[in-house]
Amino acid sequence: MKKILTFSLAALMSSVVFATPITLQHVTTTYVNSGICSAAINVTIHDFLGESDKLYLDLVAKDKAGKVKGTYEDVITYGDVQNLSGKATTNVFIESEEVCGADRTWTINVKRAVLVVNGKRQDLLKTKQVHIDDFQPMKIKVGQ
Repeated sequence: MKKILTFSLAALMSSVVFATPITLQHVTTTYVNSGICSAAINVTIHDFLGESDKLYLDLVAKDKAGKVKGTYEDVITYGDVQNLSGKATTNVFIESEEVCGADRTWTINVKRAVLVVNGKRQDLLKTKQVHIDDFQPMKIKVGQ
């Protein structure tokens, strides 16, 4: 005699703990206007971001002495990202007059990274789902 296995998809989904990591990468710092510089941080969410999903992200740029030089605090939503190839990507910006002086001795601290997917909150810092891509590009030189 065969047994038929039945289950509720909703019950199955509620029992699954989602683990959607994000990756952050400082891609450039440029002068934008009126003495203000902007450090662009690429944010990759390793899953699609739905229309009601959100990423609460707080970043703090500090110099080598630990002094705060700029911050980013905002919510990233569906309208802010490009959903491509199974990922959601966007850039966020830390802007201030002092960011123009940033060098490799500065750090960007991730103070908050909370992802809300289908109404469920995941603290990405607590679950160690925040990854850093600290890629260093090569210098460009003209001539020899």
